[in-house]
Amino acid sequence: MKASAILPRLTGLALFGLCALHADPLDATIYRYELEDGTVLYTTEPRTGQTPSDVIGDMPARQSATSAREARRMREMPTPPTRPNPNPNRSPNAFDDIIAEAAAAYSIPFELIKAVIRAESGFDPHAISHVGAQGLMQLMPRTARSLNCDDPFDPRENIMAGTQYLRILTDRFGGDMNLILAAYNAGTGTVNRVEGIPYEATRRYIERVWQYYGEYLDASRRAASEQ
Repeated sequence: MKASAILPRLTGLALFGLCALHADPLDATIYRYELEDGTVLYTTEPRTGQTPSDVIGDMPARQSATSAREARRMREMPTPPTRPNPNPNRSPNAFDDIIAEAAAAYSIPFELIKAVIRAESGFDPHAISHVGAQGLMQLMPRTARSLNCDDPFDPRENIMAGTQYLRILTDRFGGDMNLILAAYNAGTGTVNRVEGIPYEATRRYIERVWQYYGEYLDASRRAASEQ
């Protein structure tokens, strides 16, 4: 079977049919289709005339009265960081215990957190982006401080803070996973201004996260079936 893939249908600002703020915020169901050529497709948009091989449930909802205020407070300008260690541990499974802890603490799927880490840093705990985002989940310095992350290059601190931020965005955007990921990548202010996904680079980022998420879901289910 070919590697899992995401084949989005883009129309205007729509991605998987769920990118405008007026869309149903709870419609975050993921459909899994096995196509004739062996490709595995994950999408939030049902395909006409096709029966999905699996349906994955909605993003867990846990509302917070301070979520919108916290998300707004995290808008920022980057500050120049210093790389502390040129030899990171980049094993894709090295941080699974921390990811599981964060998933339980903030009710965010383990597979989604791991997919975001892979897309953001490639599992490099000392990664620094050209705009100054730091660590595994590429936190901006001011965002990290607002989430009580004193050392964004510490894997546990970074993952716990990044997952808390995903929780805040989940509450802010009502569980719409495309807007959550767009805001994580491009900022809440930008997403609000365009009422959807603002940049082509952000669209590609979301596609990568969805692909990785689907791959990790498959891996988790295979592991569970073998126990």
